[in-house]
Amino acid sequence: MADQSSKRLLHCVIVTPEKTVLDLKAASVTLPLDDGSRGIAVGHAPFIGRLGTGEVRMSGVAGGTSSQTSLRTFVEGGFAEVGQDAVTIITQRAVDATTIDAAEAQGELARITAERATGDEAIAARMAAETAARQRLRAARS
Repeated sequence: MADQSSKRLLHCVIVTPEKTVLDLKAASVTLPLDDGSRGIAVGHAPFIGRLGTGEVRMSGVAGGTSSQTSLRTFVEGGFAEVGQDAVTIITQRAVDATTIDAAEAQGELARITAERATGDEAIAARMAAETAARQRLRAARS
């Protein structure tokens, strides 16, 4: 018979082309979708969504100590597939948000905002890089 507590947890997986970054169970997950954040819990309606840049927050992580019942992972784009009891994230880059250096992120943001861009593609690329740098800095300060 299945453990009752495991029925209330989502199976969460974050995958990059190089490796599986996380594979755990959590009570809830907040995704940084391209069109805003969305909270997910067991029983959520299935969907596939495009990720933006930001933090994937997992609360009520199974097996964590009292100080580690939540995790934050910084992702830059990708896709999320949500089932009734699982969340799978496929992204090019995923790092533990607690390892992001605020001073380094601030320097990167300053460098990007100082760059000039001409032409539609260059301007779009600079704006995307600036958004990612701002989100990285926000994650570092959290």
